Amino acid sequence: MKNLNWSFSKVWNDSLEQREDRPTKPRDYMWASELGGAYIDRYLKMKGVEPTNPPNPRSMRKFEAGNLMEWVVGMILKRAGILQSSQEWVNHQYSDLLNVTGRLDYLAGGMPNYDMTSIKELGLPPLFDKATEAIIKYFKEKYPKGLNPTILEIKSCSSFTFEGYNQGNADPKHVLQAYHYMKGKGIKEGHIVYISRDDLRICEIGIIDNPEVENTYKSDIAEMTKIYKDNIQPDKEPEIVFDRGRFSQNYKVAYSGYLTKLYGYKNQMSFEQTYKKKITGWNYTLTRMVKGDRMTDLNLRTIDEIKKTFPNLDEVVKQAKEMRKHDTGRKN
Repeated sequence: MKNLNWSFSKVWNDSLEQREDRPTKPRDYMWASELGGAYIDRYLKMKGVEPTNPPNPRSMRKFEAGNLMEWVVGMILKRAGILQSSQEWVNHQYSDLLNVTGRLDYLAGGMPNYDMTSIKELGLPPLFDKATEAIIKYFKEKYPKGLNPTILEIKSCSSFTFEGYNQGNADPKHVLQAYHYMKGKGIKEGHIVYISRDDLRICEIGIIDNPEVENTYKSDIAEMTKIYKDNIQPDKEPEIVFDRGRFSQNYKVAYSGYLTKLYGYKNQMSFEQTYKKKITGWNYTLTRMVKGDRMTDLNLRTIDEIKKTFPNLDEVVKQAKEMRKHDTGRKN
């Protein structure tokens, strides 16, 4: 590196790690991307409290990688003739509740463009030409009258995280974000499109407008409205949660912009290292309880430890059994 006249990698990496310093200012509205997030974080942001843990360089690079994936999807939608709008600001506000605003990724639908000439002009790698040809062929055969307008929310992730999404488990925050755009645009269907950054696999989880998802959406806004108007800082998030049949670190804590201020951790790695070994032990004991294995002295001590955070451990074990029974049935 020292002998190079110039460095492309240095310019590239430096540009991706640049972040625009925007002072946190008080506001009386929510971003769509905040729906389903920690109430305490939202409260502090809306009150104008400066974060103690802004995005680090790695987070910025991941963010830009996501933008790149989103751009590729947009180009294919555009050349396929089904892109109706992108990055459109969408607001929605219930009476007496906080306004929610955000920019949708894509609104797609209509009659596809079956002329591949314009698609090939993109100059993208052969992989994308091949994928687009397959997409258009599928649309032509299955939807000869065109496609209904649909919200597309694009999310990129690691291959490890992708596995959960690929089983149909959408992030509840992403569901609420996509539903906000559906609600604001008066559209009955939305899709969350997950792309694995490691191997370019894609999975898609559909959301249909229904009373259950709207109730979740409205309840979240109503609770945040009450917190904001009462002007009382809500409780901190629990650091360990039980989710989908296992104990895990609470991602709402790990990714908090106020990780140091609220929880005392220097950074995300410090938080994760604190609980990594403990959670492994908890899940090992939980698995033995689910299987009905004989409890060792270490298991019994671990159970006492778990009960300090989860006094309803019997219910947790019951839920874990149901979850694993469901997963086994799906694999079969």
